[in-house]
Amino acid sequence: MPFVIDIDPVAISLLGLQIRWYGLILVVASGAAFWVASREAARRGVVLELVGDAVIWVAVAALIGGRALYLLQNELGMLGRDPLHAFMVWQGGLSFYGGLIVGLVALVIFARRRGLPTLLALDLAALAAALGQAIGHLGCLIGGDSYGIPTDLPWGVVYRNPGAMAPLNVPLQPTQAYESLGLLILFAVLWRWRVPLERRGVGVLAGLYLVGLAALRFGLFFLRDEPPMLLGLKTAQLLGLAIGVTGLVVLAVAVHRSATARASTLSLEAIES
Repeated sequence: MPFVIDIDPVAISLLGLQIRWYGLILVVASGAAFWVASREAARRGVVLELVGDAVIWVAVAALIGGRALYLLQNELGMLGRDPLHAFMVWQGGLSFYGGLIVGLVALVIFARRRGLPTLLALDLAALAAALGQAIGHLGCLIGGDSYGIPTDLPWGVVYRNPGAMAPLNVPLQPTQAYESLGLLILFAVLWRWRVPLERRGVGVLAGLYLVGLAALRFGLFFLRDEPPMLLGLKTAQLLGLAIGVTGLVVLAVAVHRSATARASTLSLEAIES
C-alpha cells in the first residue's frame, strides 16, 4: 500500500498571512546548517562573526537565485498576470540549483572581500549545505513539490490534500524522500571523515560535496516528471553535470595546492637541515 499524505501545506494562517510547512522547515534547516558551520568554523579557527555575516549573504543570494530560476522555468505566465507573485516565497517554489549556484557565487565574493580563504569557506558551506538541504527536502515532501513520476512500488506516496502541488490520488515516486536521505548520507560521510579529508587539502570536502550532490540529483531526475531539454537530459541534469565538473575542479585545485605546500615545506626543512 502506498503512503498517503493528506496534510494541508499551510501550517498557520495568521492575520491573512499563510505560513506553509515548507517555510517552517526551511527555518529549521537554516538553523541546523548554521550550527554545523559555526561548529566547524570554531574548529578550524574562523571567527564566528564571519560565519554569521556569510550566512546572511548566502541565504539572501540563494533565496533570490532559487526563486528566480523557479519562476523562469515554471511561472513566467503567472508573473505576467501578477508581478508581485515573484515575492511570494512563502507559497513555495524555489529551484534547488538556482539557489545553489547564486549562493556559491555570493560566498566566493564574500570570502574574497573579507579575507577568508575561498576553499576554506567552501568547505564550511559544504557540510552546512548538505545537512540543511537534507532537512529542507522534507518540506517538499509534505507540500508535494518536486514530486516524482507515477509508480506501482509499495512505498509510493499519494497526495490527498487539494493544496498539494502534486497530482492527487496517484501513487508517485517519493523523490523528495530519496533526495533527503541521499543528502543525509552524504552529510554523514563528510562529517565522519572531515578531519582526514581536510588533511588531503583545504577544499576537498567542498569538491566531494559538489560531486556527490550532482551524482545524486542526476540519477533522481530520471524519476522526475519533467521534459528533456538536450540529448534526452532534463535541465537539472544538465546543470548537475556542470556542478559535478565544478566539484572535480575544486578537488583538483585543493589536492594540488596541498601537495605543493607539502613539497615546499619539505624543501625548506631540507635546506635548514
